[in-house]
Amino acid sequence: MTRAHTRGRRLAAAAVTIVLAATGGTLTTLPAMAAVPGAVQEDQQATTVPFPRNADVVGAGPSGFLSKTRGTTPEFRWTWYADGSSVVLPGASAAAGGSDLVVTGDRSSLPDSRVLKLRDMSTPASAAADAVVVNLDELGTGYSLAGVFGSTLAVLVQTGEDTYQTRLFAFQDGKLTERPITGLPEDCLPSFEGGYTAGAVVFDCWERAGRPWTKVVVDLTTATAVFSQALDAGHEPQWQNAISDTYAVWRERDTTTEWFGVHRRGTSERKLIKASGDSYDPLHLVGGWIVQGQRVHIDGSFNPNGGSGLQARPLTAESVETGEKIQLLTAHSSAVAGPGGSLLVRGGTPEQGEGLYRISPRADGDRPDVELVASTGQSTVVTLTGSTTPTTLTGDQVARGVDFGWDLSRADSRVWLTLTHVRSGKTVYAGWQVPYGVTAGTPRHFAWHWDGKDPENADWGSPARSGEYEWKLTARPDDGIGPELVTTGRFTVTRPAAPHDFDDDGTADLLVRDTGGVLWRFGTRPTAPGGSLTDTGASRVGSGWGAYDRLETVGNIAGTTAPDAVARDKDGVLWLYQGTGDRAKPLAARTRIGAGWQTYDQLAGGSDLTGDGRADLVATDKAGDLYLYKGTGSATAPFAARRKIGHGWGIYNQLTATGDLAGGPAGDLLARDKAGVLWLYLGKGDGTFAARTKVGAGWGAFTGLTAVGDADGDGRADLIASNGDETFYAGTGDWAAPFKRGVSVSLTQDTSYNTAF
Repeated sequence: MTRAHTRGRRLAAAAVTIVLAATGGTLTTLPAMAAVPGAVQEDQQATTVPFPRNADVVGAGPSGFLSKTRGTTPEFRWTWYADGSSVVLPGASAAAGGSDLVVTGDRSSLPDSRVLKLRDMSTPASAAADAVVVNLDELGTGYSLAGVFGSTLAVLVQTGEDTYQTRLFAFQDGKLTERPITGLPEDCLPSFEGGYTAGAVVFDCWERAGRPWTKVVVDLTTATAVFSQALDAGHEPQWQNAISDTYAVWRERDTTTEWFGVHRRGTSERKLIKASGDSYDPLHLVGGWIVQGQRVHIDGSFNPNGGSGLQARPLTAESVETGEKIQLLTAHSSAVAGPGGSLLVRGGTPEQGEGLYRISPRADGDRPDVELVASTGQSTVVTLTGSTTPTTLTGDQVARGVDFGWDLSRADSRVWLTLTHVRSGKTVYAGWQVPYGVTAGTPRHFAWHWDGKDPENADWGSPARSGEYEWKLTARPDDGIGPELVTTGRFTVTRPAAPHDFDDDGTADLLVRDTGGVLWRFGTRPTAPGGSLTDTGASRVGSGWGAYDRLETVGNIAGTTAPDAVARDKDGVLWLYQGTGDRAKPLAARTRIGAGWQTYDQLAGGSDLTGDGRADLVATDKAGDLYLYKGTGSATAPFAARRKIGHGWGIYNQLTATGDLAGGPAGDLLARDKAGVLWLYLGKGDGTFAARTKVGAGWGAFTGLTAVGDADGDGRADLIASNGDETFYAGTGDWAAPFKRGVSVSLTQDTSYNTAF
């Protein structure tokens, strides 16, 4: 039952749901005054009993329940439990209170209605019969119905300017018969929400001169006030009351604490226990269990807790005797007293979804039973019902973009997505709001296309790095019903190791030492497959690199998948910097290879010259002899003992190991003479080279030639020439003309540097 306001000053704060007239306080019988056509029964449904969506329960009896849709022009529908058939009741307002008696009114609220119609909804036949019509204007003024309790109507009768008296009227066989209440003073109003059953009601008697605010229990069977309790001095009254066959409970508070006043029916006992829950939540009793929770409707479009996004308080039960607390429903929007001490609640659970639940007391006083009696077909909590996500992706698949999909049980959820590269912790974000007009509690598919760009460097167009990724999908119902859904998954991006890829994104990097001795990594990517290069940003590797007079990338010589670098200090000691594949720290701490390397004036590494799958190193001494240092794959001893493979190499001032430049059986070597002519030595695979072939003249303008592997994505090894600026030479795969015409590119962001490698 909901309750209407009265016209008195003190009654203005209480709402009342039913208004009915009685005559002057005398024993009165009201026959059916005018016949109206019975409601037309709709088609019966043989499936699960339905509960209308976007509706609340406003009454329930042994045979069925009364629902009211939300909105400015509500529909009132009675549904029978037996077969799910239902009928729409004509009228602008309606209510019922624990029995099959339904009252409808001619205005949008029953308190304002002047013509009421009373129907017995126990069977379709009784519902189709003519209703009892009560015209309040013909009965006089000053009467307001304060409640419907089973088949008993409580009527407020104005007895003075600001005083009222409550009287009871029993409705039987189409007639109303007055039953005066013994022992109830004036100015007492029966409870709304949970403060009534078909057999008893809690009344609030307002403070008057010489009388404190008092709670009174009225037994409807005898029409007698059987218990009264004045609030303690200093206690503030609260409107929330609840009653069952065994207990009555209400809220009251002192200056610091809110309490439950607990009365065991049939005794004069009243005790105070510290109240739980929120004072704004209505109270109900099911046997010896206090039932309460925040009201929120799944078809609402806002969280009652506002922007905090907190979950709505669930419907809970707390034992009066033991203090045990349990959750009954994830959330609820309305509740009414039902027959047998039960409570009919519009709400939901994760297991059975949204609908009407019957919460019933148990004879042994144990936890109440919860049973779904009618369903809306909506999901209560948001769950993941399906997904389309990868487990492994190649670099080529990532480059084309990847589609993800998730199916959620509730479309009315705000959704956030993060995709994180696990090693770096870098993340990209996506999100979806609730679309306008979506049906709450129904499924929705969420699709997301990942462009395959790196989470950290997406603005630069850098490809996603290799390794493990984790996606995390968070869905929060917009009405606050139920917890957030958080679901995660992982996939791995794999690609072959690239000879000059220091950050594991599949593209070539250029290492540059600036004039202050700081080493930088500059990323690159092709503008198109087989096209030119552009940079993808820089990361600082570290300082102190001015201590070295020779720097060289040598491919993977230490047994990992990442390329390594060697550095010779000014004392001739050669150091290994093992690659990590981590953009934040692409080179590990140095380890010593050995001393005596000052004898060489040229070093070149990165080509597999011996055909064993490992990168090797060549060096020319000051006498012009060429030596091979075969790679071992060991970080502690990366090279085998040297072997002389040539002489007369003193004519060259630049050696560059290019890998397989011209489609031969092994890695190749570029050599630039002092006249600036560039020569190609094709590797034979046994650590030696074929006779040189001329690439071209004019290469003396460059201070460095860096073989970067396949930088433009066409499958052929390429070259970057540097002299403070950069020129990109795309490989052709043809030994006779191994490079296309050079293209000026800006890869180092105008950094002043003295070495690029």
